[in-house]
Amino acid sequence: MTSIKLVAHRGYQKLFPENTLLAYVEAIKAGARFIETDIQLSADEQPVLYHDRKLKRSSELKGAIHNHSLDQLLLSPNHEPNRLGDAFLGQTITPLSALVTLLQTHPQVQAFIEVKSCTIDFHGIEKSYQRISEALTAVASQCTLISFHIPFMSYAKTADWHSLGIALRRWKDLNKEEVTALAADFIFADINDLPKKGDFNDLKGKLVVYEVDSPTIACELQQRGVEYIETFAIGDMH
Repeated sequence: MTSIKLVAHRGYQKLFPENTLLAYVEAIKAGARFIETDIQLSADEQPVLYHDRKLKRSSELKGAIHNHSLDQLLLSPNHEPNRLGDAFLGQTITPLSALVTLLQTHPQVQAFIEVKSCTIDFHGIEKSYQRISEALTAVASQCTLISFHIPFMSYAKTADWHSLGIALRRWKDLNKEEVTALAADFIFADINDLPKKGDFNDLKGKLVVYEVDSPTIACELQQRGVEYIETFAIGDMH
């Protein structure tokens, strides 16, 4: 049986603010060899690490990432106060360039780079791909581009990005013609949307299941043919 591969979902999110450089540094310290991050573009089209379309939950600010310049965002908090209180008040929004530097110092680490649909809808497919792919040039071989946005992923395929993953909104979307044509290397799926029975050994791509925080459940999924587990609790899963 293939050994399970753990993906640090938004870094070591259980203990640190998600999508911050700190969360990825700590995830790697905890043993992560695969990480996942969310990417959006600022008003001046610079990539930063951020999940939500709105800034309220993680930063207690108004508006969205695309309403602010990179300089403004780098001074903006990303400390998840509702979840983590005041423990990380000094944490600010992280530029993709900082993650690239971290990956350069850890060539053994592979990154799943999720391009958020909200940034694609605002900036467009070509511009989003151009800005993000350019930013990843130095570590391209370590990075898999992923998104829920099927047209974006199709564009990335025509642009010859070497490794692609499709995130499914629903498991049955796996049978969509445009998803099949993508022939993605990785398929990201919500654990709550998986078929209740059967294995996944016949899938064309490698299945990555999120969100899992139980080693027992991870082992059960492994027995069904799942090779990758995405988790907020990377330190608890080894």
